[in-house]
Amino acid sequence: MNAAKESIFIAILTAIMLTVSGSKFINQLIISICIGVLLAMPSALIAQESSAVTTFSRYARYGADVWARNPSALIAGEGKACISCHTSLPYALVEPLLDGDYPAYDDMLGNINNRILTWSDNTPWYSDKKLEQMAALANLPPDAYKEFLIAEQSRGIESVFNALIRATHDAYSDLPPQTETRLAFRNMWEQQVRSGPAAGKWLWTHATLLPWDVVDSDIWGASLAGVAASIFPELAPEKNLLALYAALRNAFTRDDVSLHSKSAILWCDSETGGRILESDEAKRHAAKLLALQRANGGWALRDLGPWPDWEGSRFDCCQKREVRSDAYATGFVTLVLSRADRYLSDENRAQLKKAISWIDRELANPYPDGPRYNRHDSVDAEFPEFRNNLYTNAGHMWAFLAKIAYREQVAPWATD
Repeated sequence: MNAAKESIFIAILTAIMLTVSGSKFINQLIISICIGVLLAMPSALIAQESSAVTTFSRYARYGADVWARNPSALIAGEGKACISCHTSLPYALVEPLLDGDYPAYDDMLGNINNRILTWSDNTPWYSDKKLEQMAALANLPPDAYKEFLIAEQSRGIESVFNALIRATHDAYSDLPPQTETRLAFRNMWEQQVRSGPAAGKWLWTHATLLPWDVVDSDIWGASLAGVAASIFPELAPEKNLLALYAALRNAFTRDDVSLHSKSAILWCDSETGGRILESDEAKRHAAKLLALQRANGGWALRDLGPWPDWEGSRFDCCQKREVRSDAYATGFVTLVLSRADRYLSDENRAQLKKAISWIDRELANPYPDGPRYNRHDSVDAEFPEFRNNLYTNAGHMWAFLAKIAYREQVAPWATD
C-alpha cells in the first residue's frame, strides 16, 4: 500500500471526527501532519509494512473473488453477488487502500451503483423466488430459507451497506457525494423504521450467522448507518439522525444487547463527536472491553455476548468449541477503541499496542497450519476455497482496518 492511499484513509478517519467542528482548515492541517508522519517512517518499518500488506492484499482479493462467484450470492444479486456482511462490506472498505485497481472491486461497485439507480424497480435479495432457487441448489425444500431470510429485512441491510460503501468510496477518492451516493442515502433513510420497537433502526435478518445477523444485529447495522452519515452529514436529515441516536442510546442500556453491538454504538458515538453516549458510559464500556483482552493481546468473539445463538453456530464450529482470540473480534474491538481514544488512558493505549502486535503476527503469517484464529487448514499458496472462509475474510479485513485506525488515532508517531 502506498503512502498516498493510506493517507486518504487516515484523512477519512480524521475528517469524520473533525466534521463536528466544521473546520476545514483543521482537517487539512491534520491530514498534512499524517502524510508527513507516513513519509518519515523508517525504511525498515516501511519494508515490514509493505510485506504484510502484500500478503494481506492477496488474500483480501482472493476472498472477494470467491464470494463474487458464490452461487447463492449470484442468485440474490441477480447475476452479481449480493453485498455480504462478512466479505463484501469489509472488502469494500479496504480495497481502495491497496495498490492498483482490481476488477472485483470495480464489478462490485458497478453492481451497487446499478442497484441504487434502479432501487424502486429491482427485487430484494431475499425474494421468495430467489430463496426457492437457493434452496434447490442445496437440495432443500423450497421453503427452507423463508423462515429466517426475509425480503423486507434484506432491503434494510442493502440500503445501509450501499450508503456506507458509496460514502467511503467518494471520501477515499476525495470527491463530494456523487449522484449514486446521494441516492443511496435517500434509499437508506426511506428504509429506516418509523415506529414500533425497531423505530430509528433498520430491519435486519436473524439467520444465526454470528455476529452480523442475529437477534440484536439491527443495532450493529444502525451503528454502521450512523458511521456512514458522519462521513457526509449533509446527507443526513436531523430528524432521522435523532431517531437513530435515540434507538442506539436505548439499546446501549439493555442487558440483553451483546457487547459486540454496544461496541458498534461506541464506534458510532466516536464518529459523531459524542452525540449518543454520556462520557462516563463510553468510558465504562471501553473499560469493560479492555478487561476482556486475553493474555496474548487479542479478543474472542465468544466474550462479546451475550449470544443466545452461540452453541452450534458456524463460528462455534470453526473454533472447535474452544474460546480463544480471533481475528474478527480483535480487529473490530481494536478499531472501536482506537476511534474512542479520547476515553482511554495511557495504560489503555498500551493494551491496544499489545493488540496491534497480535494483529501484526496475524497479517505476517495469516495461513498457519490448523484452524487457529478462524483460519482454514490449508497452507496452499493459492488459497484453495474452503467451507468456513466467512470468518477468515471478515477477521483479516477488520484487523487490517484496525491497524490503520490505531496508527492514526492512538499512536501516529509510533515506529516500533
